Amino acid sequence: MTRSKLRLLLTTGVIGLLLGVQTMAATTTAVSFIRLYTDANGVSHFSKETLPLAPVAGGQGMEATLAVNRIGDVKGVMFAQLKAGATEDWHIAPRRQFMVCVQGVVEITASDGQKQRLTPGQFMLLEDTTGKGHITHAAGSEDHVALAVPVPDGVLTRK
Repeated sequence: MTRSKLRLLLTTGVIGLLLGVQTMAATTTAVSFIRLYTDANGVSHFSKETLPLAPVAGGQGMEATLAVNRIGDVKGVMFAQLKAGATEDWHIAPRRQFMVCVQGVVEITASDGQKQRLTPGQFMLLEDTTGKGHITHAAGSEDHVALAVPVPDGVLTRK
């Protein structure tokens, strides 16, 4: 399989997962992800979260095997590329959004000093839209490519 076909399959699967149409094994009830959020003092932190998946209500045929989490209608989905070795200094997320690592390795530094690395197939919910923000670094020898999926207000809110 060519690299471009593999990337297309991965991207299609990730989009399907986020939009609630990815086929899941019967035992899978959640998908893990990292949340980057800002506290009341403007400092960003990471937390490990899960995205619960549930069977499609009234699913027939192929839909009977799906487990989903519908995040709602999304607009403004885009791919973003950061050259290998490049670093984006302190910045905030422009909106609440999932950043799905499609290619390369990305290292995110929260303003509390903690670091998280994402590899292809992993994703993070960026919610640090205020405060100091975070640093993004394309680690490794390959350009980092991410899929940015806006998350509507009121969806996946912190408790």
